[in-house]
Amino acid sequence: MDYYGLFPKFKLNRSLNDEELKYQLKQQKTAEIDGQSIISDMKVITLNSHYLELVDKYFSAKGFGGFVAAFGFFCFSLLYFNVLVRSVPYIDWKFSTSEKMFLSMSVICIPTIIMTFKVLKTEWFAWTHYPVRFDRKNRLVHVFRLNGSTYSVPWDRVFFTSGLSHRKDSNKDYYISGHVLADDNETVIDTFCLPATHSDRKQLERHWEFVRRYMEEGPESVIGVVDFCLPIAKKREGYRFGLLCLLSGFNGAPLFLFPFLFVLAFIFSIPRYLAMVTSRVPVWPENIESQCQIDKDDPYLVDATRNPKHPWRNLFKKPSTHHREAR
Repeated sequence: MDYYGLFPKFKLNRSLNDEELKYQLKQQKTAEIDGQSIISDMKVITLNSHYLELVDKYFSAKGFGGFVAAFGFFCFSLLYFNVLVRSVPYIDWKFSTSEKMFLSMSVICIPTIIMTFKVLKTEWFAWTHYPVRFDRKNRLVHVFRLNGSTYSVPWDRVFFTSGLSHRKDSNKDYYISGHVLADDNETVIDTFCLPATHSDRKQLERHWEFVRRYMEEGPESVIGVVDFCLPIAKKREGYRFGLLCLLSGFNGAPLFLFPFLFVLAFIFSIPRYLAMVTSRVPVWPENIESQCQIDKDDPYLVDATRNPKHPWRNLFKKPSTHHREAR
Protein backbone atom coordinates (compact mmCIF):
# COMPACT_ATOMS: atom_id res chain seq x y z
CA MET A 1 0.00 0.00 0.00
CA ASP A 2 1.53 3.32 -1.07
CA TYR A 3 -0.32 6.62 -1.41
CA TYR A 4 2.70 8.72 -2.36
CA GLY A 5 1.70 10.85 -5.33
CA LEU A 6 -1.88 11.05 -4.09
CA PHE A 7 -0.72 12.61 -0.83
CA PRO A 8 1.76 14.09 -0.73
CA LYS A 9 1.87 14.99 -4.41
CA PHE A 10 4.88 14.10 -6.57
CA LYS A 11 7.60 16.71 -6.66
CA LEU A 12 7.91 18.27 -10.11
CA ASN A 13 10.29 20.72 -11.78
CA ARG A 14 13.25 18.94 -10.24
CA SER A 15 16.20 16.98 -11.55
CA LEU A 16 16.33 13.19 -11.58
CA ASN A 17 18.19 11.91 -8.54
CA ASP A 18 20.95 9.29 -8.42
CA GLU A 19 18.62 6.45 -7.36
CA GLU A 20 16.22 7.13 -10.23
CA LEU A 21 19.10 7.13 -12.70
CA LYS A 22 20.55 3.94 -11.22
CA TYR A 23 17.31 1.96 -11.48
CA GLN A 24 16.16 3.20 -14.88
CA LEU A 25 14.06 0.71 -16.89
CA LYS A 26 14.74 1.10 -20.59
CA GLN A 27 12.06 0.48 -23.19
CA GLN A 28 14.34 -1.35 -25.62
CA LYS A 29 16.09 -3.50 -23.01
CA THR A 30 14.62 -6.81 -21.85
CA ALA A 31 14.33 -6.99 -18.07
CA GLU A 32 16.28 -9.78 -16.36
CA ILE A 33 13.54 -11.65 -14.49
CA ASP A 34 15.62 -14.81 -13.89
CA GLY A 35 13.28 -17.27 -15.58
CA GLN A 36 10.18 -16.04 -13.76
CA SER A 37 6.96 -15.30 -15.63
CA ILE A 38 5.80 -11.84 -16.54
CA ILE A 39 2.68 -10.78 -14.63
CA SER A 40 -0.26 -8.51 -15.33
CA ASP A 41 -0.73 -8.37 -11.52
CA MET A 42 -4.54 -8.19 -11.89
CA LYS A 43 -4.24 -4.54 -12.92
CA VAL A 44 -5.51 -4.74 -16.53
CA ILE A 45 -8.75 -3.01 -17.51
CA THR A 46 -8.56 -4.01 -21.16
CA LEU A 47 -6.04 -5.29 -23.68
CA ASN A 48 -6.28 -5.37 -27.46
CA SER A 49 -4.15 -4.96 -30.57
CA HIS A 50 -4.24 -1.18 -30.26
CA TYR A 51 -3.74 -0.42 -26.58
CA LEU A 52 -3.29 -1.76 -23.06
CA GLU A 53 -5.17 0.07 -20.31
CA LEU A 54 -4.11 -0.28 -16.69
CA VAL A 55 -5.47 1.02 -13.42
CA ASP A 56 -3.49 3.34 -11.10
CA LYS A 57 -1.31 2.25 -8.17
CA TYR A 58 -3.76 3.67 -5.61
CA PHE A 59 -6.71 1.55 -6.74
CA SER A 60 -5.96 -1.65 -4.83
CA ALA A 61 -5.79 0.09 -1.45
CA LYS A 62 -8.66 2.51 -2.09
CA GLY A 63 -10.68 2.69 1.12
CA PHE A 64 -7.84 2.54 3.64
CA GLY A 65 -6.97 6.23 3.36
CA GLY A 66 -10.62 7.20 3.23
CA PHE A 67 -11.36 5.26 6.41
CA VAL A 68 -8.54 6.91 8.38
CA ALA A 69 -9.33 10.38 7.01
CA ALA A 70 -13.09 10.05 7.59
CA PHE A 71 -12.53 8.79 11.13
CA GLY A 72 -10.22 11.70 11.93
CA PHE A 73 -12.43 14.29 10.22
CA PHE A 74 -15.65 13.29 11.97
CA CYS A 75 -14.04 12.74 15.38
CA PHE A 76 -12.30 16.12 15.44
CA SER A 77 -15.36 17.86 13.96
CA LEU A 78 -17.56 16.45 16.73
CA LEU A 79 -14.94 17.31 19.33
CA TYR A 80 -14.68 20.91 18.11
CA PHE A 81 -18.46 21.24 17.90
CA ASN A 82 -18.67 20.09 21.52
CA VAL A 83 -16.04 22.68 22.49
CA LEU A 84 -18.00 25.43 20.73
CA VAL A 85 -21.23 24.48 22.49
CA ARG A 86 -19.54 24.37 25.89
CA SER A 87 -17.30 27.43 25.51
CA VAL A 88 -18.79 30.10 23.23
CA PRO A 89 -21.82 30.98 25.43
CA TYR A 90 -19.48 31.70 28.34
CA ILE A 91 -16.77 33.67 26.55
CA ASP A 92 -16.36 37.17 28.05
CA TRP A 93 -12.98 37.86 26.38
CA LYS A 94 -11.18 38.22 29.71
CA PHE A 95 -8.97 35.20 29.02
CA SER A 96 -10.88 33.02 31.41
CA THR A 97 -10.99 29.21 31.37
CA SER A 98 -13.57 29.24 28.56
CA GLU A 99 -11.37 31.40 26.32
CA LYS A 100 -8.31 29.25 27.02
CA MET A 101 -10.18 26.06 26.16
CA PHE A 102 -11.67 27.60 23.04
CA LEU A 103 -8.35 28.93 21.73
CA SER A 104 -6.29 25.84 22.54
CA MET A 105 -8.81 23.46 20.98
CA SER A 106 -9.14 25.73 17.94
CA VAL A 107 -5.38 25.54 17.38
CA ILE A 108 -5.55 21.72 17.52
CA CYS A 109 -8.87 20.97 15.84
CA ILE A 110 -9.12 23.43 12.95
CA PRO A 111 -5.83 22.42 11.20
CA THR A 112 -6.60 18.74 11.82
CA ILE A 113 -10.12 19.06 10.37
CA ILE A 114 -8.78 20.87 7.29
CA MET A 115 -5.97 18.35 6.77
CA THR A 116 -8.17 15.26 7.16
CA PHE A 117 -10.79 16.78 4.84
CA LYS A 118 -8.15 17.34 2.15
CA VAL A 119 -6.98 13.74 2.50
CA LEU A 120 -10.59 12.53 2.43
CA LYS A 121 -11.19 14.40 -0.84
CA THR A 122 -8.40 12.46 -2.53
CA GLU A 123 -10.66 9.37 -2.33
CA TRP A 124 -14.19 10.75 -1.92
CA PHE A 125 -15.68 13.16 -4.47
CA ALA A 126 -12.72 12.53 -6.77
CA TRP A 127 -12.35 9.88 -9.52
CA THR A 128 -13.04 6.17 -9.22
CA HIS A 129 -9.62 5.44 -10.72
CA TYR A 130 -6.90 7.09 -12.81
CA PRO A 131 -6.23 4.95 -15.90
CA VAL A 132 -3.04 4.81 -17.92
CA ARG A 133 -3.38 3.75 -21.56
CA PHE A 134 -0.38 2.35 -23.45
CA ASP A 135 -1.14 3.06 -27.11
CA ARG A 136 0.99 0.60 -29.08
CA LYS A 137 -0.15 1.64 -32.56
CA ASN A 138 0.72 5.31 -32.04
CA ARG A 139 3.64 4.69 -29.65
CA LEU A 140 2.03 6.93 -27.03
CA VAL A 141 1.15 6.78 -23.35
CA HIS A 142 -2.12 8.48 -22.41
CA VAL A 143 -2.39 9.49 -18.76
CA PHE A 144 -5.41 10.51 -16.68
CA ARG A 145 -4.29 13.04 -14.06
CA LEU A 146 -5.57 13.35 -10.49
CA ASN A 147 -7.38 16.59 -11.38
CA GLY A 148 -9.26 14.95 -14.26
CA SER A 149 -7.15 16.38 -17.08
CA THR A 150 -5.28 14.13 -19.51
CA TYR A 151 -2.09 14.24 -21.51
CA SER A 152 -0.24 12.10 -24.03
CA VAL A 153 3.49 11.53 -24.21
CA PRO A 154 5.60 9.48 -26.66
CA TRP A 155 6.42 6.05 -25.21
CA ASP A 156 10.09 6.41 -26.09
CA ARG A 157 10.31 9.78 -24.33
CA VAL A 158 9.20 8.51 -20.91
CA PHE A 159 11.88 7.88 -18.29
CA PHE A 160 10.79 4.75 -16.42
CA THR A 161 12.45 3.85 -13.13
CA SER A 162 11.92 1.91 -9.92
CA GLY A 163 14.11 4.43 -8.12
CA LEU A 164 12.26 6.67 -5.68
CA SER A 165 12.28 10.45 -5.47
CA HIS A 166 11.71 10.34 -1.71
CA ARG A 167 12.80 8.43 1.39
CA LYS A 168 11.23 4.97 1.54
CA ASP A 169 9.58 4.10 4.85
CA SER A 170 9.97 0.52 6.08
CA ASN A 171 6.26 -0.19 5.67
CA LYS A 172 6.07 1.18 2.12
CA ASP A 173 6.59 -0.56 -1.22
CA TYR A 174 8.64 0.20 -4.29
CA TYR A 175 6.82 1.16 -7.49
CA ILE A 176 7.61 2.10 -11.08
CA SER A 177 7.40 5.76 -12.05
CA GLY A 178 7.10 7.14 -15.54
CA HIS A 179 8.71 10.58 -15.61
CA VAL A 180 7.98 13.07 -18.38
CA LEU A 181 11.14 15.10 -18.89
CA ALA A 182 11.74 18.60 -20.20
CA ASP A 183 13.85 19.21 -23.30
CA ASP A 184 17.02 18.96 -21.19
CA ASN A 185 16.21 15.26 -20.54
CA GLU A 186 16.84 15.82 -16.85
CA THR A 187 14.06 17.97 -15.37
CA VAL A 188 10.90 16.11 -14.31
CA ILE A 189 7.78 18.02 -15.41
CA ASP A 190 5.17 15.30 -14.82
CA THR A 191 4.97 11.83 -13.28
CA PHE A 192 2.64 8.85 -13.54
CA CYS A 193 2.98 5.34 -12.13
CA LEU A 194 2.49 1.77 -13.18
CA PRO A 195 0.00 0.06 -10.86
CA ALA A 196 2.16 -2.69 -9.35
CA THR A 197 3.92 -2.16 -6.02
CA HIS A 198 6.19 -4.57 -4.16
CA SER A 199 8.56 -4.67 -1.20
CA ASP A 200 11.13 -6.34 -3.48
CA ARG A 201 12.23 -3.96 -6.22
CA LYS A 202 13.32 -6.84 -8.46
CA GLN A 203 9.83 -8.36 -8.47
CA LEU A 204 8.47 -5.17 -10.02
CA GLU A 205 10.39 -5.94 -13.18
CA ARG A 206 8.03 -8.84 -13.92
CA HIS A 207 5.18 -6.34 -14.28
CA TRP A 208 7.39 -3.87 -16.13
CA GLU A 209 8.37 -6.58 -18.61
CA PHE A 210 4.67 -7.28 -19.19
CA VAL A 211 4.09 -3.65 -20.22
CA ARG A 212 7.38 -3.37 -22.12
CA ARG A 213 6.74 -6.53 -24.17
CA TYR A 214 3.27 -5.37 -25.07
CA MET A 215 4.60 -2.09 -26.45
CA GLU A 216 7.72 -3.52 -28.09
CA GLU A 217 6.59 -6.99 -29.21
CA GLY A 218 2.81 -6.76 -29.45
CA PRO A 219 -0.21 -8.29 -27.69
CA GLU A 220 0.59 -11.83 -28.78
CA SER A 221 3.62 -11.81 -26.45
CA VAL A 222 1.62 -11.09 -23.28
CA ILE A 223 -2.00 -12.13 -23.78
CA GLY A 224 -1.34 -15.55 -22.24
CA VAL A 225 -0.86 -14.07 -18.76
CA VAL A 226 -4.03 -11.95 -18.78
CA ASP A 227 -6.77 -14.21 -17.43
CA PHE A 228 -8.75 -11.52 -15.62
CA CYS A 229 -9.65 -7.86 -16.27
CA LEU A 230 -10.94 -5.33 -13.78
CA PRO A 231 -14.68 -4.72 -14.39
CA ILE A 232 -14.42 -0.93 -14.19
CA ALA A 233 -14.27 0.21 -17.83
CA LYS A 234 -16.67 3.17 -18.12
CA LYS A 235 -18.43 2.22 -14.87
CA ARG A 236 -18.03 2.18 -11.10
CA GLU A 237 -16.78 -0.77 -9.16
CA GLY A 238 -19.55 -2.68 -7.36
CA TYR A 239 -19.49 -3.31 -3.61
CA ARG A 240 -19.01 -7.08 -3.90
CA PHE A 241 -16.01 -6.82 -6.19
CA GLY A 242 -14.53 -4.04 -4.03
CA LEU A 243 -14.67 -6.34 -1.00
CA LEU A 244 -12.99 -9.12 -2.99
CA CYS A 245 -10.34 -6.68 -4.17
CA LEU A 246 -9.50 -5.70 -0.59
CA LEU A 247 -9.43 -9.34 0.52
CA SER A 248 -7.04 -10.18 -2.31
CA GLY A 249 -4.55 -7.80 -0.72
CA PHE A 250 -4.20 -10.34 2.10
CA ASN A 251 -3.49 -13.19 -0.31
CA GLY A 252 -0.84 -15.50 1.14
CA ALA A 253 -1.66 -14.74 4.79
CA PRO A 254 -2.06 -17.72 7.17
CA LEU A 255 -5.51 -19.29 6.94
CA PHE A 256 -6.19 -18.95 10.68
CA LEU A 257 -6.03 -15.15 10.27
CA PHE A 258 -8.78 -15.11 7.64
CA PRO A 259 -11.70 -14.32 10.05
CA PHE A 260 -9.81 -11.29 11.39
CA LEU A 261 -8.73 -10.18 7.90
CA PHE A 262 -12.27 -10.56 6.58
CA VAL A 263 -13.60 -8.25 9.31
CA LEU A 264 -10.81 -5.78 8.52
CA ALA A 265 -11.60 -5.89 4.78
CA PHE A 266 -15.32 -5.48 5.51
CA ILE A 267 -14.65 -2.35 7.58
CA PHE A 268 -12.51 -0.81 4.84
CA SER A 269 -14.96 -1.88 2.11
CA ILE A 270 -17.52 0.64 3.35
CA PRO A 271 -15.38 3.78 2.81
CA ARG A 272 -14.13 2.19 -0.43
CA TYR A 273 -17.69 1.85 -1.68
CA LEU A 274 -18.48 5.41 -0.56
CA ALA A 275 -15.42 6.57 -2.48
CA MET A 276 -16.73 4.83 -5.58
CA VAL A 277 -20.31 6.12 -5.42
CA THR A 278 -19.26 9.71 -4.65
CA SER A 279 -16.58 9.85 -7.35
CA ARG A 280 -16.83 10.33 -11.09
CA VAL A 281 -15.96 7.67 -13.65
CA PRO A 282 -12.97 8.76 -15.78
CA VAL A 283 -13.75 9.40 -19.44
CA TRP A 284 -11.06 9.79 -22.07
CA PRO A 285 -11.48 12.89 -24.26
CA GLU A 286 -12.49 12.47 -27.88
CA ASN A 287 -9.04 13.37 -29.22
CA ILE A 288 -7.59 10.33 -27.40
CA GLU A 289 -10.48 7.95 -28.12
CA SER A 290 -10.29 8.79 -31.82
CA GLN A 291 -6.69 7.54 -31.84
CA CYS A 292 -7.62 4.26 -30.14
CA GLN A 293 -10.22 2.62 -32.36
CA ILE A 294 -10.56 -1.15 -31.82
CA ASP A 295 -11.32 -3.59 -34.64
CA LYS A 296 -14.53 -5.56 -34.06
CA ASP A 297 -12.76 -8.80 -34.92
CA ASP A 298 -9.60 -8.10 -32.92
CA PRO A 299 -8.19 -11.55 -32.03
CA TYR A 300 -6.36 -10.11 -29.01
CA LEU A 301 -9.29 -8.29 -27.40
CA VAL A 302 -9.54 -9.09 -23.68
CA ASP A 303 -11.82 -7.26 -21.26
CA ALA A 304 -14.08 -7.90 -18.26
CA THR A 305 -16.84 -9.42 -20.41
CA ARG A 306 -14.60 -12.48 -20.77
CA ASN A 307 -13.91 -12.89 -17.06
CA PRO A 308 -14.76 -16.22 -15.41
CA LYS A 309 -17.98 -16.50 -13.41
CA HIS A 310 -16.11 -16.85 -10.12
CA PRO A 311 -13.57 -13.96 -9.98
CA TRP A 312 -12.39 -14.83 -6.46
CA ARG A 313 -10.50 -17.79 -7.92
CA ASN A 314 -8.42 -15.43 -10.04
CA LEU A 315 -8.02 -12.76 -7.38
CA PHE A 316 -6.69 -15.26 -4.84
CA LYS A 317 -4.60 -17.34 -7.22
CA LYS A 318 -0.92 -17.19 -6.45
CA PRO A 319 1.09 -16.21 -9.55
CA SER A 320 3.57 -18.79 -10.73
CA THR A 321 7.22 -17.92 -10.33
CA HIS A 322 8.23 -20.22 -13.17
CA HIS A 323 8.76 -19.09 -16.68
CA ARG A 324 5.99 -19.69 -19.14
CA GLU A 325 5.55 -18.50 -22.67
CA ALA A 326 2.71 -16.06 -23.23
CA ARG A 327 0.18 -17.47 -25.61
